[in-house]
Amino acid sequence: MEKTKIVMSDDPQPSYVELTPNAPDVGRVGYKDPSPAPPLKVLFCDHPRRPLAKIRYCSYYGEMFYALEEVFDITFTSKSPSKVSDLGDHWDAIILGFAHTDVGERKPRSIIQDTNIPLFPILNKEYAGLEGKLNWIKSMNATAALTVHHDFQKYSNVTGVPFHRIMWSANEELFKDYKEDYKCDLFFCGVTRPEQTENIREKVLSNTSRLSDYKLIINNRAKKHRYAGKIFSPEEYARGLASSKICLITTGPADLVGTRYFEVMAGNKSLILCNKMSEKIYGNMLIDGYNCIMFSSETDFFDKARFYLENEEARVKIVNQAYNHFINSQTWQHRAQQVLNIIKKYIS
Repeated sequence: MEKTKIVMSDDPQPSYVELTPNAPDVGRVGYKDPSPAPPLKVLFCDHPRRPLAKIRYCSYYGEMFYALEEVFDITFTSKSPSKVSDLGDHWDAIILGFAHTDVGERKPRSIIQDTNIPLFPILNKEYAGLEGKLNWIKSMNATAALTVHHDFQKYSNVTGVPFHRIMWSANEELFKDYKEDYKCDLFFCGVTRPEQTENIREKVLSNTSRLSDYKLIINNRAKKHRYAGKIFSPEEYARGLASSKICLITTGPADLVGTRYFEVMAGNKSLILCNKMSEKIYGNMLIDGYNCIMFSSETDFFDKARFYLENEEARVKIVNQAYNHFINSQTWQHRAQQVLNIIKKYIS
């Protein structure tokens, strides 16, 4: 039974009945009401430019909401409000979703905080129009903000708004072991553009002839070619990951850690071969030699690709460790619990 509540206009003010415990020691010093506190009533408001969907291109917009649905009494609305009161006044907290800051270099539409409801905007696409987005968050007097970027403390210092780093995950219904034979040795699907970390993705893909004796599936939509090329459907993409022995992944613009790392881990079939970055960026998500193999140059990439394509036992060991690492600490359920804990810190 679908449990999602979608509202396109304000809900009516709910009614509550207060129950007074009928016990002789209710007034006793130190008495604690044994009844559990009501769950937080949270609104997740995202911009209409990104309709709610579990599976679609850039599905993380919806996946976060569906994960939060497991830990909150949460309602979704698709709106671009000019002031917070447009969203109703009966929420314990309001989360402003990813699409509000998916505006390229433009500044997001201003939202006036005219209520006492704690407000938690999610910063997105930190590599484009960052100053305007940070000013947007500051101007709305946000309670705290969420971002996947490692410079969250810097954003706090600039805006005076507490920032917390959260992270993506992967839809386990889509990214999984499809119990099919491997169809290729190396897989890449995505875009390349110079502003990605050291343009390493483009440099590697420009030299894949060095692996000409292996089977490669490369679907590169380059900025220099105006991103021409096929966009795989979500299932085509997931099956591509699950049918490859190695997947090339690199950090994106502004050194962002993207969703693909977690999608590959969840699939439990392909080895992550990614560019080497600091612990500040990868945190405990990516650990070289444990749940991924990191490379420091194009030559290093091809040397390591050949090694793991010729050493199946070593490759499979890391693939399995990556899957266990994902299941134990990197799922959407873990992400939702983290967001819940952050919001609870600001709600008395």
